[in-house]
Amino acid sequence: MTIPSTPTTPAGWYPDPAGTPRSRWWDGTQWTENYHDPLAAAQVGGLALKAPEGVAVYNPFVIAQLGLLVVSFLSIFLAFNPSSLDSAIYGSTSINPLEVISNLLGFVTYVAWVLLAFFDHRALKAAGVPQPFHWAWAFLSALVYLIGRGVVMRRRTGKGIATMWIAIGYCVAVFIVIIVLFVIIFSSLSSSGLY
Repeated sequence: MTIPSTPTTPAGWYPDPAGTPRSRWWDGTQWTENYHDPLAAAQVGGLALKAPEGVAVYNPFVIAQLGLLVVSFLSIFLAFNPSSLDSAIYGSTSINPLEVISNLLGFVTYVAWVLLAFFDHRALKAAGVPQPFHWAWAFLSALVYLIGRGVVMRRRTGKGIATMWIAIGYCVAVFIVIIVLFVIIFSSLSSSGLY
């Protein structure tokens, strides 16, 4: 008569019976002194996301995007012109050429930002930057792309965060200019007796 054998656990990595966060190798009959630390493996994996030394963090595509910020900033003044204010106040339905130009300029700038983000992403990958900030974020806003790009480039290369600070500075400047323009508009409306 044969005695049925007790089932054995196959060899493999299992949680350490001592209760540590590491895994320990079970050879099928006993615990060995081989350990696997998942935290150490994650840290080693993070090192693989570093760009090669000396990679250029700024290329013509991102510089062109920063140049488009200037165009976008100047287009604010097209939106706040006296003729568009008169049509808004008095209810005129005539087409204002400055408004049309401002809207077309905004659309062209948006398309250019997305295309430049695509080419920038492609150039960074070709330069060896692992997992650069994805260009599709530019569909939300060029500012989202520039901020995300700056943060990711800082992590990959240790530099390149200027795009983030320029985008934030742009937001602050636009906010201040719009407040000043509204103050000017409302003071002119109140002085003319319309408000």
